[in-house]
Amino acid sequence: MDNNYKETNREDFVPGDEIPVAQVSDEESNKLIPAELVEDEDNFLKITFSKPYNFEGEIFNGIDLSGLEDIKGRQLTAIEKAFGKAGVVSSMPETTSTYAKIAASAATGLPAEFFEDLPGKEVRKIKSAVTRFFYEED
Repeated sequence: MDNNYKETNREDFVPGDEIPVAQVSDEESNKLIPAELVEDEDNFLKITFSKPYNFEGEIFNGIDLSGLEDIKGRQLTAIEKAFGKAGVVSSMPETTSTYAKIAASAATGLPAEFFEDLPGKEVRKIKSAVTRFFYEED
């Protein structure tokens, strides 16, 4: 590792100069996530669980939320009604775990109980994908 690091203030930076970048040791570099393990940006609706999930005797390694692409306005209304009945109040319901679980159930055909017993880490992944789906620009 290069120990000749010199701190530069923003005011001292001259346009056209090389931008200094912090050096990382080989040991630290090896801890970075390999590109092949990073989720495919084009398939963010395909959720892989950290560990297998047993639901009613069936093992799930993940779910495919691509069914969200086929949801019609009538189904969105039903999702919103179910969200309202859950008693959760939010000015941005699409960003809540409750809304994500209801939408995921509609998209996959899996029962609500599947999502209720799912580990929190996996629900967070689903919530992120659902939020991204509803807010991402085409």
